[in-house]
Amino acid sequence: MYWIYDISTELLCVVVVSLFVFLSCFGLLCTRDFFYNRFNISADSNDVINGYISGMGMLYGLLLGLVAVATWENYDNVDSIVGKESTSISQLYRYVSTLQNPTKIELQDNLKEYLIYVIDVAWPAHKHGEVPSGGTIIMTQFLKTLSTYKANSVEEQVYLGEIFTAYNSLIENRRMRMLAVDSGIPEIFWVVIIIGGGLNIIATYLMYLPSLKTHLFITVLFSSLLGLILFLLIAVDHPLRGETSISSEAYSNLLHNLKDLDPKKFTDTSLR
Repeated sequence: MYWIYDISTELLCVVVVSLFVFLSCFGLLCTRDFFYNRFNISADSNDVINGYISGMGMLYGLLLGLVAVATWENYDNVDSIVGKESTSISQLYRYVSTLQNPTKIELQDNLKEYLIYVIDVAWPAHKHGEVPSGGTIIMTQFLKTLSTYKANSVEEQVYLGEIFTAYNSLIENRRMRMLAVDSGIPEIFWVVIIIGGGLNIIATYLMYLPSLKTHLFITVLFSSLLGLILFLLIAVDHPLRGETSISSEAYSNLLHNLKDLDPKKFTDTSLR
């Protein structure tokens, strides 16, 4: 099913809605006479059928509402994780800037390299459901360099403690972001949603309408609505996949303003 995230959002919408409409209309044409003759459907039975359809629609609508809320909360949580990771990088860059050269420059270059890697390599891979491991190598090298640094003052020792805290926060947020690549609605929910939608459409076949064109038109409207709802759930189900996924803008903005996070840069400028 993940291949659907490799096509454009517009095409995905057209495919999902068209499939629902086609199957619904095809099912109506194949079963309309059978249902009418088998169950003696007439205008007198519409009141009873409408009551059942309303009850089914209410239960199905409740299910879709709960799933939609859960999907959006997952999307929002992943977006929050992305924001936390970019914030951790900026904090780590600030603290690293208080160290002495050449360790300071090397650590800053590591963080810049990590940002570029996330933007140019990791994010495109996430859109296809992949989790590359290159970022682990960069952050391991960062820790290796940091562990060899010897503080020359109490102030530097304090900053080193803050650096390790920020580093641990970055690693944790990075791990959460990587786990979020496969986050989404469990498959059992999709089974129930699709079967439930089919049952609701079949229920509309039992309504007595003398005109086949009117029955087809109502079926098209109902199946189109269900198709649009299903498309919406699919599009945002995996927050890091497809065209509607969360962007890497937070990392790009940080990379663009990275040098402004160095406090010593402004101190040196003010002394001139």
